[in-house]
Amino acid sequence: MKQFTFDQSFQEVEIAGVIYKVDMSDDKVREYQKSFQKYYVESQQLSQTDVEKMSADEQLELYNKTLEAMKEVTEVILGEGTFAELYEKSGKSTRNYMKLLLFIADIFSDQFEDVKNDALNKYLNKK
Repeated sequence: MKQFTFDQSFQEVEIAGVIYKVDMSDDKVREYQKSFQKYYVESQQLSQTDVEKMSADEQLELYNKTLEAMKEVTEVILGEGTFAELYEKSGKSTRNYMKLLLFIADIFSDQFEDVKNDALNKYLNKK
């Protein structure tokens, strides 16, 4: 008898020694995509800002906007309250933290690439 079992609908990831469960259900993935899209748009706007022409207060506001965007995408995916802990572990470095966000984005990309490749391999092996 052939048997089918579903994969888990979450992905476990280890970040700085702590294991987080990322819900991979369709609704949550759509929410993550929206959050990453918003983060990407905000990041693009921030990166096009000429910091040298800004006052110290404007630079601080820009820095705070960057942190807020990072916090929002992090907490949508990893849960409320996770940003402060992870930002601390990053050495309070937005540069280091951006690497974490890229790592998280790669999780989704890898997850869906695996499913696509499995289906393709199964199809090709039947021929």
